[in-house]
Amino acid sequence: MPRWLYPLLIAVPFAVAGAAAGWAPLLVFALSAIALVPLAGLIGAATEALAHRVGPVIGGLLNATFGNAAELIIGISALAAGLNDVVRASIAGSVIGNSLLVLGTSMLLGGWRYQLQRFNARDAGQYASLLAIAVVGLVVPTIVALLGGGLRQGQDTPTTGQVQTLSMVVAVLLLISYVAYLAHAVFGVRAGREPTGDPSAAETGRGADEAPSPAAPGGTRATVETARVAGADAKAWEAAAGWGPAWLRMDSSPAAAIGWLAAATVLTAIMSETLVGAIEPVAHEVGLSAFFIGLIVIPIVGNAAEHSSAVTMALRNNMDTAMAITAGSAIQVALFVAPVLVLVSVFVGHPLPFVFIPLELAIFALVALLYALISLDGESTWLEGLLLLVFYVIVGAAAFFVPV
Repeated sequence: MPRWLYPLLIAVPFAVAGAAAGWAPLLVFALSAIALVPLAGLIGAATEALAHRVGPVIGGLLNATFGNAAELIIGISALAAGLNDVVRASIAGSVIGNSLLVLGTSMLLGGWRYQLQRFNARDAGQYASLLAIAVVGLVVPTIVALLGGGLRQGQDTPTTGQVQTLSMVVAVLLLISYVAYLAHAVFGVRAGREPTGDPSAAETGRGADEAPSPAAPGGTRATVETARVAGADAKAWEAAAGWGPAWLRMDSSPAAAIGWLAAATVLTAIMSETLVGAIEPVAHEVGLSAFFIGLIVIPIVGNAAEHSSAVTMALRNNMDTAMAITAGSAIQVALFVAPVLVLVSVFVGHPLPFVFIPLELAIFALVALLYALISLDGESTWLEGLLLLVFYVIVGAAAFFVPV
């Protein structure tokens, strides 16, 4: 994890104290959001350090389990509070945030430095296909809820209970798809690839057959392994794996990594409760809709450390890894986080069907299309990155005007 994130941990005790003392909701929300940024980074870094120790197979499973821990914990806290709209918005926000904001920033900054960057079009095409399939799974229940039998004369649209049941069936199928996707990423043969033309790959001796998988170590939570394959120096390795006394370093032993992982997970749960508790008061105080907070603010908070990794890889002219980080995170949210939240919602007493508002449906469709178009030629420029960011700002502006 980058060193600059560690000082932000000071926000943790202040957020707890503020919530207990009844400080202004906006201040408590801001402190909780700031605290979640390094905590999400710690979870990712500890998971990567542990995965590096146990090998690629178990490491891939660890990434699948803990790679999205921050988003899951925040989502479950929001579900327990009955903020289903916020949860659905955060699912959509995580997908579009990675596909537009993070990828756009990576392409803009990397393209500005190198003018033209290349990546493996075959890998990117596979990510685009997975993203499109995942999006279809998310939106089908909404289409059924909106249309259903209503287009056939004499038939009513499905009931809420039927849509919830359909959502749970879709959730299980998406989870099965995620297991298959993970198995393919960890066990699949990655041979016979064409060269990517990526200068960084040539410099580090990494061929196209070693392109990072978004589900394997060094994929979505690119902290340790990607720093190494990108030819990072000793200082970059230290920043990724941890720093300080030997007994505290995440790369010193599995026990240290497990300790960091456990501590960061517990603190993330506490901060998530504090953040969620302040959402509605802040929405009324500032005049923002809970939808805007869920779509824009929460995904940025939960993925900030990962966003930093993607941009760093692009600035090192390693767009293969940057694409794997952005696409892999969006795919994991759609195939893993969203289905788990739907299934968990039944047990917390606030069932969460996959029923999105038309704005979210349109965004899903456009994002899937744009990602596919960008991946066609295996090249990126700063202009493409700028246009993705413009699209993200348009989405944010549209969300801003959704009624409170």
